[in-house]
Amino acid sequence: MNVGEEIPARCLGETGALSFKKPTEQDFRDTQELEASLAQLNIFETQEEISQRREALVRLQEISNAWIRQKALEQNLPAHVANSTTGKIFTFGSYRLGVNFRGADIDSLLVVPRFITREEFFGDFQTVLAENSNVEDLHAVVDAFVPVLKMKFMGVEIDLLFAQIDQMSIPENFSLCENTEVLMRNMDERDVRSINGVRVTEDILNLVYNKNSFKVALKVIRIWAKRRNVYSNALGFLGGVSWAILVSRICQLYPYATPSMIVYLFFTIFSQWPWPKPVRLRECEYIASLCLPVWDPRLNPSDQYHLMPILTPSYPSQNSTYNVQRSNRIIIERELKQGLNVVRASMMHKGSWSNLFEAAFFFQYRHYVVVIVVGNTKHTFIELCGLVESRLRVLVSNFEVNRYVKMAHVNCHAYGKGPNDDDANFVRKWFIGMEFDRNTNSLTSTVHNPNVSSDKATLNVDLSENISSFEKSIERGLSSEDLSVTVKYVKKSQLAQFISAEDMDEIKRQAASAALSNVNIPTESLKSGRLLPNSNTLNSISSPASSIELSGSEEFSSPANSLHNSISTSSLTNMATVNSSPKCPPSSPKLISSGDLMKDTHLLSSDHSLCNNTLNTVDSTGKLTSKRVGLVDSSLELSSDSHPNSRSNADSQLHGSEDFRKRARISSENSRPVVFTSSAQ
Repeated sequence: MNVGEEIPARCLGETGALSFKKPTEQDFRDTQELEASLAQLNIFETQEEISQRREALVRLQEISNAWIRQKALEQNLPAHVANSTTGKIFTFGSYRLGVNFRGADIDSLLVVPRFITREEFFGDFQTVLAENSNVEDLHAVVDAFVPVLKMKFMGVEIDLLFAQIDQMSIPENFSLCENTEVLMRNMDERDVRSINGVRVTEDILNLVYNKNSFKVALKVIRIWAKRRNVYSNALGFLGGVSWAILVSRICQLYPYATPSMIVYLFFTIFSQWPWPKPVRLRECEYIASLCLPVWDPRLNPSDQYHLMPILTPSYPSQNSTYNVQRSNRIIIERELKQGLNVVRASMMHKGSWSNLFEAAFFFQYRHYVVVIVVGNTKHTFIELCGLVESRLRVLVSNFEVNRYVKMAHVNCHAYGKGPNDDDANFVRKWFIGMEFDRNTNSLTSTVHNPNVSSDKATLNVDLSENISSFEKSIERGLSSEDLSVTVKYVKKSQLAQFISAEDMDEIKRQAASAALSNVNIPTESLKSGRLLPNSNTLNSISSPASSIELSGSEEFSSPANSLHNSISTSSLTNMATVNSSPKCPPSSPKLISSGDLMKDTHLLSSDHSLCNNTLNTVDSTGKLTSKRVGLVDSSLELSSDSHPNSRSNADSQLHGSEDFRKRARISSENSRPVVFTSSAQ
């Protein structure tokens, strides 16, 4: 970035920037402190490790080209033609963005000519790799939404996708981001999904002006999201693409902002974002001749029910957060607000940037449900773990239909053996933090016991039905007898029975650190003159970029009047409303009003229905279903007078089919109902 050079319009988004103000000296000092905190984490690669990854990709490209040439000869192509035939390996994701951590895998894509099939890639090419001494742990996931070959090559974890292009050779300078209509004309749906990762990554980089500031800020947000357990697309949180799009949007609004200010503005704006208004980097493209599905609530009714739409910038534009459920959204919004407090403290020198990276999952909840997978054979154990992890969203969704469950938070980090698991070969555990509705009125209105006063009323809530549905979803994909899946209730005081001593020491350290860093710094305390959004600039973003008066974007109000008074929900609603749907054919249905869209996509109401008196839910795939959801019977006790140290009465009762128990044991230690207190957080 050269100060003074013209910023390309694409890097300002469809609304234009909020400010072109240059950074202050304090902004640069804050960034230095932030980068120092990043360096202390020691999670980024050394130059030697970077070189090793590059060498692995070069060698894998050579192996791929040799195989492609051999297949060309088998197709009876002339030798001189076959010898010049090549494919190309693209990288995408965190590695391509330059924000990957040490030891992270490389997301990659092999693009091949038209005469090579997907079956040959997962057959012949997999055999070629298996015979290579540099390849370890090679296995194919053919039935995945995006089929992939997973391997460790020259000590580097690599996920390799496949796509076929309708031409005879793939030159080194070939681009997947140009001539979209021609590129995708003869592609099948699996190839379109495979190249989408590369296209999205390249577009994100291309739509940001100051790439260095973007990368530093994205590193911060990625670490924060991982440590705060809100980084996992599979578990219903935001994945790497979603977080990258959010950071990119801030960079578009403030193209000259330093990394520290980008991080601050990220938490400031998105902690108050009027979901389900979509976030996107540019207007969605519509190519009539291809007819690929694009996120559009006018054309796709199910899109109206996405809770936190973050749209990918590449055609066909999709919602990268379709897995987000009610609990996920509540947790993400809470963490964004907490993150803003920590960043304010850091910028006021009343706290450290390192506080932003403190994990606090076991500090936040008093009650947990733990899902335990045990196996004796590594291969079948890994398969079962993948199945269970993919179904945890189903379990959370099952909990959410219970009106007494306020929130269920899956820890994105799975734990291994605990002190009581010596007999097991392989163990993996996922903990789900549970928070229950403590509304006294709801408790006393449900319980009729003349011997119990209203302030000590108890309510039984049964989670066994919710867990039984989860069991059935696992049962359909399991066929091994040496595996078991156990679901248990665990109090906070019992965690040491399930987690190793080493992990418990780290959890205690995190809890202590999180308690110390929980400082609330009001916005008004920030020094005046800092780059902060005000009402004028936020309102200006509700107009198309061509009509924005940039003169008003150069001045900034003092922090005392900026955030709480200026970044109102209505302002952010306006900011999110601009061209909120892509261009569609003239025959497209009328666009639902913004008010109706907000209402229709709001959180599940107390009667578990959505709009128009239709009982609808969002299933585990993010799709709308019109199935009536009944409340489970009460048998889980909530006591409004209990003490934080009061005892619980055992574990969740599970109901698994006999046929499934023959193949994999799903069990509970006790059959008595789980007891939670209404004072639980």
